[in-house]
Amino acid sequence: MTPDLAPLTTCLSPPGSEAGARMPPGAMLRLVEALPAQLCVIGSDGRFRYANHSFVAAVGRSPAHVVGRTVAEVLGPAAAHELELHGHRALAGETVAIDGWVIDGAGHRRFLRRVVAPHPGADGSADAFSVMAVDCTEDRAADAALRLSEAIKTAAINNSRDAMIAIDDQGIVVDYNPAAAQMFGYARDQALGRPIAGLIVPPEVQADHLRGLMRAFARGRQPVQRRRIETEAMRADGSRLSVELSLAEVVVGERRFFTANLRDLSDCRQPQDQLAALAWHDPVTGLGNRQMLLRLIGDGLVQHEPMLLVNLHIDRFSSIRNSFGHAFADELLIGVAGRLAGDVLPGDHLVRVGDHVLALLLHGHRDDPVLLRRLGTIAEILRSVVTPSGAAVFLSASIGIVAVSSQHETAEDLLRDAEIATSRARETGGSRVVWFDPAMHARVIDQVRTEHDLRSALDLGVGLWVAYQPIVELVSERLAGFEALVRWNHPERGQIPPIHFIPIAEETGLVVALGHWVLSVACRQLVRWQAMRLPGMPELFMSINLSPRQLDEPGFADTVRAVITETGVDPKWLKLELTESAVMRRPEDSIVILRELKNLGVSLSIDDFGTGYSSLSYLHKFPLDSIKVDRSFVSALHLSEENRSIVRIIVDLARLLGFDVVAEGIENESDANLLRALACDYGQGYYYSRPQPPDLIEPVLRGRPPWQR
Repeated sequence: MTPDLAPLTTCLSPPGSEAGARMPPGAMLRLVEALPAQLCVIGSDGRFRYANHSFVAAVGRSPAHVVGRTVAEVLGPAAAHELELHGHRALAGETVAIDGWVIDGAGHRRFLRRVVAPHPGADGSADAFSVMAVDCTEDRAADAALRLSEAIKTAAINNSRDAMIAIDDQGIVVDYNPAAAQMFGYARDQALGRPIAGLIVPPEVQADHLRGLMRAFARGRQPVQRRRIETEAMRADGSRLSVELSLAEVVVGERRFFTANLRDLSDCRQPQDQLAALAWHDPVTGLGNRQMLLRLIGDGLVQHEPMLLVNLHIDRFSSIRNSFGHAFADELLIGVAGRLAGDVLPGDHLVRVGDHVLALLLHGHRDDPVLLRRLGTIAEILRSVVTPSGAAVFLSASIGIVAVSSQHETAEDLLRDAEIATSRARETGGSRVVWFDPAMHARVIDQVRTEHDLRSALDLGVGLWVAYQPIVELVSERLAGFEALVRWNHPERGQIPPIHFIPIAEETGLVVALGHWVLSVACRQLVRWQAMRLPGMPELFMSINLSPRQLDEPGFADTVRAVITETGVDPKWLKLELTESAVMRRPEDSIVILRELKNLGVSLSIDDFGTGYSSLSYLHKFPLDSIKVDRSFVSALHLSEENRSIVRIIVDLARLLGFDVVAEGIENESDANLLRALACDYGQGYYYSRPQPPDLIEPVLRGRPPWQR
């Protein structure tokens, strides 16, 4: 059925034109069919009289299944009911506009903008109505998305904790969020329209700000975003705050804008400042720390300033802390720092560089009389320190001093040399002042090299060997035993004296491994030599020196037991020697370890007797078997009767306590005869034999010893 489309001609023709003349029915039909809008004509009986291509496509049917059918059959009961209501109004001569959501033939929800209008017939009576619908779903969705996006952006800006300010290309504020109002103290209406420079930029940097802004505009579309800058801003009351600033450029049409995001760093600054204080200052005394000193020295080196660095190591500080506690030690350190700080002149610096080490950086030359007098007062200040609680303490310090020279290229160089001089002061007894000398540095380098090479020698088992010095029974001059003495034949430096490498081994702890190695080698050698003895020769004993560090080693007695088991040596012929100072450091602890060793069946001896500080109240408690008279007494025997009396007293004391006596350092026959007359049991020294390698000792076991002349 082809509908009468004449009523539509009026709608589609230009105003003032004669529609019928200008729009033939065929042309009109083609135009209506090509419309993207959905168009249909419905009769008063509720049946479709016409539907264009867009309509039938939207409802998902063919024209044959639309025209002649009822609205309910094509669109469903709900749509039929709605169109019936609006159709009655159109049949009465009213045009109705409807916007709303409908379900299309494919079951999709669509937003349609519809117009229901009367469609009179040829006689002018309205027995039908037309419906024109435009699908606005996509526009509606885009509009909703835009509104949602704008709402989200507005909410984000208004609820942001960061201040957000937008300015135009003249630097005028065009937008300003609530966080900015709270941060800077200006209400929104106070900020809008004002230059940003006069609003939050401090006066002293406003000119720089404007120049930077102009440069940004002049460069065109240069990327200014994603850069975070820490700077200072100004509040409405004139106070300052640290902010992190990031910028973004926005182009709207022909105009350019900048948005500034500003984050208040005030809450972050306090922890950062506290961390900075900890990084550069000592928390106990409040003085600068080692890092601070290095920076100060570095600044002085750059300026080529004459400087002296005074390093003060407080003697016995660890003992004081262990005895009186950390709180008292901290008070003491604060008292020392306070007294010394009172003597510091402007430009000089007092810092704490170690647990109980302070340093003074003084400006001046080494030969400056005023400076030298000031150095003299440092020791006096330490002699009577009063803690903050009022306790007076007598202190001393080992002081190392170094003057800056051309050899000091870095701050670490100067501090290193001051510490070397301080170590030298401690080595020589403490409570003294030592000026750094370049030879000290060379000595330290040699010690480091020696430690490295000694460690390698132990690990590889190359270069170390054990020499043996015979010990003779003085009355019969028969061989009684040996003392094992470690020697080191360095592959490059040749024979290194024990007096050079043993102290280094003690200081570094290598003496524990070294002592264990000597013990194992000497025990194996003793087992071999016991088997080589000639008939009638008495059993031989082996004396082996122990280090204080070995006594401190946990489970040392178990280590000795393991060596005895491994080598098969008879422990009663094994004599372990300890110095007086080693056992008297902690006498009660020494008694425990000595008894553990004694229970293994070994003999124990005090070496270098008379040179330490043995107490008779402890000497008789130690489970000892012998004492060894130091060579210093033996070499002085022939000088005076007084010296001979000292040795006689030592021998008599040993007899009283049940010990035998060994004299070391016998150099001549006269010494041997005097010791024999004093009833000394055993002797050793160059008079009898120097320390020898094992292959030179073995002939002594097979024949007449060379000292039996």
